[in-house]
Amino acid sequence: FAKMIIIISPKWEEISDKINEELRRGITALYGKGMYKKQDKEILLCVMSRAEIREARQIIEKIDPSAFIIITNAREVYGEGFKET
Repeated sequence: FAKMIIIISPKWEEISDKINEELRRGITALYGKGMYKKQDKEILLCVMSRAEIREARQIIEKIDPSAFIIITNAREVYGEGFKET
């Protein structure tokens, strides 16, 4: 399994840049809306290996200790850096 990480943080741009720089992983920013405060926000989505998750968490927590992070298994991943279709 690969891992999928979803990150919600007002420091999304800094987190994205650092993960891309240090882990060489691309990240997608999705546009969302927090329904509690009705505020627009960016949601980062990235798929990486299990080995990279630990370092990604360290990067995120260093930049924004209050970031909301979801990590889940990604059973199949296709595309650049992953399985060939």
